[in-house]
Amino acid sequence: MVWLLYHFFRSLFAVAFRVLLRTRITGRERVPRRGPLLLMSNHISFADPPLLAVCSPRQVNFMAMVELFRHPVLAQLVRAVGSFPIDRSRVDHTAAREAIRRLRAGRCVAVFPEGGIRLAERSVLGGNPQLKPGAETIALLADAAILPVIIRGSRKPYVGRNWLRRETMSVTFGFPFCLWKPAHASSKNDYRQLVRDQLLKTVELT
Repeated sequence: MVWLLYHFFRSLFAVAFRVLLRTRITGRERVPRRGPLLLMSNHISFADPPLLAVCSPRQVNFMAMVELFRHPVLAQLVRAVGSFPIDRSRVDHTAAREAIRRLRAGRCVAVFPEGGIRLAERSVLGGNPQLKPGAETIALLADAAILPVIIRGSRKPYVGRNWLRRETMSVTFGFPFCLWKPAHASSKNDYRQLVRDQLLKTVELT
């Protein structure tokens, strides 16, 4: 049932994005097709999760903000497509364990390590991101590869005239890497810095 609902809504968004805007995808061939994979993406709008789902060749399980699960109908819908909640106001061990469980089952899980929508200088696109702790630990404990992703232009659907102009959004997949084999990382801060560096390198590919 989750698979059917996920692909139903994914198809709806794919049609909407194709009709209203243009979507440029770079590096799709770099997405590992099997095995545990943690997508780490920047976050600039509420359109990012469906856009990422449309562009990814794999079904994506999203770690979604807990606020979405406080509305009964919306909560059922979000869970039905395979997402699970995270409380961004604290270190959410329950969400981390669920992410690790899904990754160990060989799934693809997406997180937004900035901890919410970020647009200013202290964002990935701004060049000085301040990443929340935890995502790197999830990858380590799950023995999962990390794939950095950069999204641009996903705020354009907010403005009606962009639909007429068919403005372009873009999703760039970087190069997958593994935290359990870095040559120089020896602490959680080192791991987080490595993730930060890889996200910024992926910005250069856009």
